[in-house]
Amino acid sequence: MKSILVVLFVALTSLSSVYCQDEEKMNGTLVGFEDGVYVFTDKDGYNAEFANIIDEVSQKYNLTDKTYIGKQFIITFIVETEMDEYDEEIQVSTIIALTMPQ
Repeated sequence: MKSILVVLFVALTSLSSVYCQDEEKMNGTLVGFEDGVYVFTDKDGYNAEFANIIDEVSQKYNLTDKTYIGKQFIITFIVETEMDEYDEEIQVSTIIALTMPQ
């Protein structure tokens, strides 16, 4: 009976970690879209790369358009752990909201 409870607990914990991801925010300036990745830089010169963007955001801001290069954004994103082609864990960032400061 205890082993069933342990298995159930582990299963529920792993499912909740997939759906309850912490959102993060940053202010960044769009550098460009290179090799399928959106690249932003912050005020300290740190580059942040985002491999994915949700459809709603990409319809509002076409970041592949060169008119947005050099523009500042407030970026809301999540980071997920995925396996790459070498079966190594990698961190993949997805933009879930994007606004331009006033």
